[in-house]
Amino acid sequence: MSFYWPHLLWLLAIPLVLALAALVRRVRVTPAAHPKILHATAAARTLRLDPDTHSGNPQSEIRNPKSAKPRLFLILGLSLAILALARPQWGRIEVPVFDQSREILIALDLSRSMLSPDVKPDRLDRARLLISSLLDKLKGERVGLIIFSGTAFLQSPLSADYEILREFLPQLNTTYLPEGGTNYRALLQTALDSFRATDTAGGADRYLIILSDGEATDDNWQPLVDQLKAKNIRVIALGVGTADGWMIPDGTGGYVKDDRGAVVRSKLNPATLQDLATTTKGRYTDASSWVDIAQLIDSTVATGRKGEFREENRIRLAERYQWPLAVALLLLALSYWREFPVRPKPRDLRPAITPKPATEGTQK
Repeated sequence: MSFYWPHLLWLLAIPLVLALAALVRRVRVTPAAHPKILHATAAARTLRLDPDTHSGNPQSEIRNPKSAKPRLFLILGLSLAILALARPQWGRIEVPVFDQSREILIALDLSRSMLSPDVKPDRLDRARLLISSLLDKLKGERVGLIIFSGTAFLQSPLSADYEILREFLPQLNTTYLPEGGTNYRALLQTALDSFRATDTAGGADRYLIILSDGEATDDNWQPLVDQLKAKNIRVIALGVGTADGWMIPDGTGGYVKDDRGAVVRSKLNPATLQDLATTTKGRYTDASSWVDIAQLIDSTVATGRKGEFREENRIRLAERYQWPLAVALLLLALSYWREFPVRPKPRDLRPAITPKPATEGTQK
């Protein structure tokens, strides 16, 4: 037998301390320690004096069977509850596990230009909605999230737990990263490092989904394209914005201006995104209208064997905490019943009024 959380077994010191305290108290209140005090046994509805206690006979302390085992049910119940909390395990069972060979990294552009409302409600909110729709349609793929602007950061590593990504999405905004701009080299390097850390045999389908308006600050990302192709990473690029573009809100009711004081108009620049998608045998799509990203992923699968589910049988230890927990609850219930047997009943404590006898007459 083993325990999933063996460090919790230190909590067994609590019932041990209770047992020692009960034994010390029992020794202090024995009739031998107080020979001149009468002792009585109190039950639910009776009170019985122990006749031998006035003589100081030590044997009289075992007349009450309940006092011979002070709070035994409570101590045993707590001990078994702690054992259940430590999760005892024994026996092996086979569990079928379904795994998906696809790995998907989602890259979200958090530069200030993503606040332009040329697509409704704005570019950043449109990107969030597209990511949420993708998560609703995925089934078992390992998904991660990269956020980038002037730098890039792996916000969520590759995992099949999509709830983590859903929690992050509403919190992401253009002030999340310290540097402005759009650095595609930092993005691609972070993606390569993330896929490398989870490199698996068998050639899994790997996708880098970029949601951006394409306004790159430089072209030093091109040497990393060969590494993307070597790791079989396809880029699915979504251009979020329009060719006409719009001004960038500054958060105070106005618009962002350049050094000359002119209002900056941000437009969709798809050249970088198209180059990345073409060189990696991926897809580029204009996301100014609604896009089904899941369908884009399926259309880029080269062979039928990739991207399918794998079923495996994994061995794990069987959980057995239910047995000590059930016994613990029973013992604690018995302890409660023994510790609090008295149910007080309300009584009328007003003294009875005795009527005065009537007098035949008055005395003068």
